[in-house]
Amino acid sequence: MFLRTGTSRQTETIGAIAVTALVFTVPAAFVGLEWLHCLMPLPAYYFLSVYGQKRGAVIIAWALGIAVGVTFWTGTLPGLIFSLTLLPIGFILARADRKNESAQRAGIQSVGYLVLVWLVAGWLIGMASNSNPYLDLRQSLDKGFEATIALYRDSGHFPAGDLEEIKVFIAQLREQVARLFPALLLASVICTIWLNTVVGRWLLKKKDPSRTDREDLKNWRLPELLVWPVIMTGIALLVPDERLHTLGLNVGLVLLVLYLSQGLAVVSSLMHKWSLPLAIRMITYSLLFLQVYGIGFVAVLGLADVWVDFRKPRLKKDVDDTSVS
Repeated sequence: MFLRTGTSRQTETIGAIAVTALVFTVPAAFVGLEWLHCLMPLPAYYFLSVYGQKRGAVIIAWALGIAVGVTFWTGTLPGLIFSLTLLPIGFILARADRKNESAQRAGIQSVGYLVLVWLVAGWLIGMASNSNPYLDLRQSLDKGFEATIALYRDSGHFPAGDLEEIKVFIAQLREQVARLFPALLLASVICTIWLNTVVGRWLLKKKDPSRTDREDLKNWRLPELLVWPVIMTGIALLVPDERLHTLGLNVGLVLLVLYLSQGLAVVSSLMHKWSLPLAIRMITYSLLFLQVYGIGFVAVLGLADVWVDFRKPRLKKDVDDTSVS
């Protein structure tokens, strides 16, 4: 446990409860900030790792009580209940940190947990309400597309020709989203877990710079056997069958997200190896994500790393340095 000198235990605990309650409450209580639900696991991951299981659990319990009270008073409790499904991911990541397990293992456990919970919750909700939550979510997205078309039409700023082009584009986008919806859901799960892992480890490293014995995310890699699904996906996309083509697109999108994360690890490792200034690193990341070609390049880089192993010299040097010390 590494506490700041000169700061009382009680003050730190109160501050931690306030921050955690804020993270829990804001996404549920304020319209337009729902995307912050993805940060629900972060306080649990951080405070359980910093203060230990007992004190961390007390902080989370108090913050959760405050969040329940505020959202019940504002009538936004259902939004908080949904985001609570993400909370155990923080416990999984904290346990992995405590046992010094790999990010890959913790990520697989988190994805498996969240997929299982959402499937069971969807089944229970469907049984209770005699509906299909998956189709209901699809229909809500369709209503969003229809509202977008109506917004452009009612604005009065677009001529008939432009409105027709916008309508065709949105219709095509709507069709593709419906086709790739399973992969989009799974990709959102993976991105949520990856975001909390990266940000959580960065915060923990800032809190305690001596955490050099922990696994470095710059050196993590996907299993080599994952190359076979890539090959099978390519074959499925070439087969003139609509169902296989749709399956290939869904699997391909998930693999794109996975290899994008490995590509980012390669880029991060190389920039660290070359000792690039922080400003240059931020500009590089921005350029890579501002265009589709940059995202594709990073994903291909991650896939190529399976054979080329761009980080091999760095890893070898790290091992030598560890053995000397």
